[in-house]
Amino acid sequence: MPKTLAEKTHLFETARVPRAVLSLAIPSILSQLISLIYNMADTFYVGQLGDPDQVAAVSLAAPMMLVLTALANLFGIGAASTASRFMGAKDYDSAKRATAFGFNTALVVAVLFSALAYIFRDFFLTILGATEDTKGYTGDYLFWVFVLGGAPMLLSMVLSHFVRADGSPKTAGLGLSMGGVISLVLNPFLIFDFGLGLGVVGAAMGTFIANMATLLFFLRYFIVNRKHVIISLNPLWYTLRRDIAGQALVIGLPGMLQTLLAAVSNAVLNQLAKGFGSEVVAAIGVAKRIDNIPMSVSIGLAQGVMPLLAYNYAAKNHGRLKSAARYALTLAVGFSILCVIAFTLFTAPFINIFIRESVTVSHGVFFLRVMCVSTPLMAVGFHMITLFQAAGQSRPALILSVLRKGLVDIPLMLLFNMVYPLFGLAFVQPATEFIAMAAAIVFYMRFIRRIARAG
Repeated sequence: MPKTLAEKTHLFETARVPRAVLSLAIPSILSQLISLIYNMADTFYVGQLGDPDQVAAVSLAAPMMLVLTALANLFGIGAASTASRFMGAKDYDSAKRATAFGFNTALVVAVLFSALAYIFRDFFLTILGATEDTKGYTGDYLFWVFVLGGAPMLLSMVLSHFVRADGSPKTAGLGLSMGGVISLVLNPFLIFDFGLGLGVVGAAMGTFIANMATLLFFLRYFIVNRKHVIISLNPLWYTLRRDIAGQALVIGLPGMLQTLLAAVSNAVLNQLAKGFGSEVVAAIGVAKRIDNIPMSVSIGLAQGVMPLLAYNYAAKNHGRLKSAARYALTLAVGFSILCVIAFTLFTAPFINIFIRESVTVSHGVFFLRVMCVSTPLMAVGFHMITLFQAAGQSRPALILSVLRKGLVDIPLMLLFNMVYPLFGLAFVQPATEFIAMAAAIVFYMRFIRRIARAG
């Protein structure tokens, strides 16, 4: 049975804060983890081939995947946050217009980017850091995941934000999780010799099929429930009004920049690391995949709770807003600390899950131990950005996003690598996240004082 409007707003307005946060966040966290697992599955399955060049290809393609995530943040988070605030103000027509703008604009942009990626294939491979040994593998992987699969991947992520904002977090989680399960099941048959034996190309094909299935699932949700959903994808609701489209873009911009600059940072990291060999590029890629586990939980918590924060900010229920933000942050930091302990005690076994080539494992152990220290700091910074996005505070969100990725870490990469070649790169992430967290706390205290004065 579709939820009524009263049932949807109960979660945002009157449910106990822990229950509201967990109801929204758990499906989002699970979908993030399953998405992470199936992204990691590419590295895991390809790693079993024992070929560092193919493992490196998956790592080299990661920045392009981050571009899609960046666009999903721009149109998905921006439009969903804007729609949630309109819902809190009981302006449901404007909420429909915000999501119609986000979906249809994302569709056009996805098609254009896929076309550019195909036309300028060699240029993209060069800036990603592909060598003669890895160029063929990386290009084939990107063709399936980005050129053919760019639109399905982007639109699936955008729609998951909309479904969550519509008050159906379990459906959002189910759709993303389903794609992960499909990829996990398909990949072995596509990659290994007992199936089609396509190697890294098979991994890319599995990801493409999974994203198509997820997109169809979400589209079916909106078609079946079109009379009950608060938001809309219908192009007839499309608008370029500044208070709707402009607001959505402004709020989504920090999330986009944060992820886009992460793609640039990864590309710079790969460029600096490739001079030390494919084993090093593969090792860094594996370490970053494992380090993404606590980050995925933080992202899931933040994205899950964002509609609750935005709704209560618009409704001027500041007490509920602060309680929800604090509860979500406590959960994220607590889990991150547990991950730091686990990754420090069992570093080699984690790396060995993905690849057992001795040189790659040795470098991966070092990078993971150093990089994982930053995950609690990362949780604080990321949640502060989400809070500001939910409240429509674009300036602090934008500053923190640029601090986390781009403004600080790229210069530090160049400096640390010059002072301590290769191994200095591992220390960039902890240093960057500490600076970003300190700035986030300053902005948060100002925000709390401002809403306290407003009553």
